[in-house]
Amino acid sequence: MSTSEIQTIIKVQIDVGSAHFESSGSADEIVPQILQFVSHTIPTYDLASRLIYVPDLAGLADRVSEFAKMTADSQLLLTKNNLPADKSIPIVLFMAHLASKFAKRPNDSLDIEEIATAVSKAPKTIRNTLVNMQKAGLIERTDRGNYRITQKGLMQLEKTLSPPEV
Repeated sequence: MSTSEIQTIIKVQIDVGSAHFESSGSADEIVPQILQFVSHTIPTYDLASRLIYVPDLAGLADRVSEFAKMTADSQLLLTKNNLPADKSIPIVLFMAHLASKFAKRPNDSLDIEEIATAVSKAPKTIRNTLVNMQKAGLIERTDRGNYRITQKGLMQLEKTLSPPEV
């Protein structure tokens, strides 16, 4: 049996007051069941979930994987170099964000040189684009010359990479 054929089975048990939920299966099967249980058991959850932004990191990672890859030594690279700087920078900063979540990088920020190398653009182009993105609230400066994507930037990246609605 190959690694791709092995499916992880998740077992979940949730008790909220007198309500009980128990199930097992793949993540794809379990997550919708959990969300349905929680929205029925805790009515305010359904309302709150409409107002609170929680990025879909897995879905975003799937869409970003068409544009960027991370090497074994945690270097971030675009696989499509024809993107303009304002489209490629959020992708690379998202990759840094994700890599830090998986402890592949010490933090979620990149400096101008790292960004320029990853997106194959001149540092001056990167600086000019970063200024506009920072004004729009899509990225933030963390410390001397380092930048990271913001929640607003993640939301914008999700919208940008989402398939068009029919």
